[in-house]
Amino acid sequence: MKDGKNKNQVSLFDAITYEYIFVISPKEVEADVRIVRQKLHDPFGLSNQVLNSIPHISLYHFYSASDIDSILKKSLQALSGIKSFQVKLDGIKFFGNEQFDRTMYMEVEKCDALHNLHSTLQTTFSKTENKFDPHLTIAREIYAGKYVQNGPGLSELEYYGEFDCQQITLLRKRLGEEAPYERVRIINLEG
Repeated sequence: MKDGKNKNQVSLFDAITYEYIFVISPKEVEADVRIVRQKLHDPFGLSNQVLNSIPHISLYHFYSASDIDSILKKSLQALSGIKSFQVKLDGIKFFGNEQFDRTMYMEVEKCDALHNLHSTLQTTFSKTENKFDPHLTIAREIYAGKYVQNGPGLSELEYYGEFDCQQITLLRKRLGEEAPYERVRIINLEG
């Protein structure tokens, strides 16, 4: 200990970094997503985490060691004046290819209000530009081998619908932890 500091001791003053994520969690389609997941469970053996996760559209995520009050203040300022809007779900699709695990999702129809919302959050919390490809994940980790074997039977699964986005949920978890996200706040959009 040349400088008098014990490298193994955690400082009480080190900032804790959190991963934050803004999501839309449409209650209107939650039951439908759960039905599709149950249909996928038999042929693909989905994990309990996948089966029980809340259906959502990820809007924007970022990392911060700032205190929760300043994050909330910035969030509320950024989202003030934003009006509710319609989101259309346009069929079921897959990410991935034959060699890798697949992700099944509902495609979100392009919508200016959704992209403007993402841009507002991005400008508020970071200056770096993130690619935004909105979708509602149904299931992750559909193993490649099982997809090749059972994938052709998925052609009958389709979904088209819409819902009114009236609120945004802010979630967080400590960076590096495997724990689920905790809800920080539900922020209502203007009616």
